[in-house]
Amino acid sequence: MNQYLEALEQSGNSLMIYKDDELIFESASKGIRPHLEAIDKHGEDLKGSVMVDKIVGRAAALLILYSKARKVFAALISEPGRQVLEEHNLDFSYVEYTEHIKMKDGRIFCPFERMVQDISDPDEAYVAIVEKMNSFKAQASS
Repeated sequence: MNQYLEALEQSGNSLMIYKDDELIFESASKGIRPHLEAIDKHGEDLKGSVMVDKIVGRAAALLILYSKARKVFAALISEPGRQVLEEHNLDFSYVEYTEHIKMKDGRIFCPFERMVQDISDPDEAYVAIVEKMNSFKAQASS
């Protein structure tokens, strides 16, 4: 395991982002929320970064591309996530592989994975994911 993934495991974080070898963002939040937080906080500064992610599915891969990262280290990657990164020629490596990212109950696919399965454009995916997150927030507050 490389130094980035070791740091991720030791920290308990789900996402760590480095720019010029300096840690600029870290989060222990679950799912794709950390990617959205990083985009909100750092925006264009994510360009050229190294993202170290606990789980990279298709939704996370599209957000990584949206962020214009230069490299990804994943503890676990799904087949759709791997395909997206390969199609866009992004440098990546991973420790474990799975066919699909599922919910904790193991039976149903993550709603964000399902939502982006037919989306290949990172900008389109970002807009769709943000809209879905906002709808979840609206439901929770009503």
